Amino acid sequence: MSAPQAPGGRLSSPLGDGPWIPLLALSLANVKVLYRNRQVLVFNVLVPLLLIVIFGGLFQRTAATVDVVTAPQYYQLLRGALPRSSFRLRRTTSAEARSQVLNNQSAFALVVSPGSDSQLTVRILENASNVSENGSFTAEAESAVGALNQALLGRAPAVRGVIQSVHAPGGLNSDSLANNNYIDFLAPGVLAYAVLAGGLSAGLRLVGDREQGTLRRIRAAPAPAWVFLAASVVSQLVLVAIQIAVLLGVGHLLYGIGMGPRPLPLLLVLLVGSLCFLGAGFLVAALSRREQAAVVMSNLISLPQLFVAGVFYPLSGAPLWLQKLSIVMPLTYFSDALRGLMAEGQTLGDVTKDILILLAVGVAVLVLAARTFKFEPSGR
Repeated sequence: MSAPQAPGGRLSSPLGDGPWIPLLALSLANVKVLYRNRQVLVFNVLVPLLLIVIFGGLFQRTAATVDVVTAPQYYQLLRGALPRSSFRLRRTTSAEARSQVLNNQSAFALVVSPGSDSQLTVRILENASNVSENGSFTAEAESAVGALNQALLGRAPAVRGVIQSVHAPGGLNSDSLANNNYIDFLAPGVLAYAVLAGGLSAGLRLVGDREQGTLRRIRAAPAPAWVFLAASVVSQLVLVAIQIAVLLGVGHLLYGIGMGPRPLPLLLVLLVGSLCFLGAGFLVAALSRREQAAVVMSNLISLPQLFVAGVFYPLSGAPLWLQKLSIVMPLTYFSDALRGLMAEGQTLGDVTKDILILLAVGVAVLVLAARTFKFEPSGR
């Protein structure tokens, strides 16, 4: 059977003749180029990963301390229920246990007290700021409560476990994260910077393609110009997905870093931030005549934001002029939104302002880039 033919005698693709076919082909080609580009892998994946590993190693905890408030006979049962390789138990008072949990001197506390209906109540005190760690801590604590209940079965009151979150004065914020759980503060900021660097590097690749005449040949192809730009967006989103997978995967294995309780809003923020900084990369490509100029412009955009946007430290302790300067940095809003969803337990409504600002910046730079971008290299 002969292949179907389109009008005019052309062979028709079984997938159709729409513009999405060259879009798919260009996207796959761009992904292959990214994969083979060692500079992209180093600066967009390896460097952020090293930041996570190095800083996480500096602040990594050893066996966690658990404060126990109970009678001696229950203390020994709980001691046998929690693995000694992971936890160190110590007996203390209720007030001291709460203080130690709040200051992150203890992973959690177990407060055993008589309850109603001939029950023992075990309050599991956990620090509300440790969003990424409380899941595993709570599982261990509930396992210990279950073991206590099993050990006392038939000869003592039933045991009921109650989880109680301990909040820092004034509520959870970036300061308490940086002071008490620095790796949870750092990881969202490093992820935000990795996305920024990836978007700007896309602009550098565009300038290189233009200087080598690649864009001129693509412009002469029958596919519309927007297909090429859309392919750049798709391939960049693939790079962002790789960054997220590597950073969060290694961070979770080593330090328990997670996506937080609301992964869908987090993915929305990552998408908006990626498009925003990809637009910045397109603008760099539009305004730069040479690749060297694009490198300088990218550094002028990225380096101030790295140190001013609160990636490594909370801005509340910075000088007032630095805090005011951070307001004009898009990375500030991106890292704040990621940090709020990943580590501070915020909802989509809490980060809506940050998303809208990123959208506004992204639309502005994309419109400006579209008006000024040229496919032809400048005359030498």
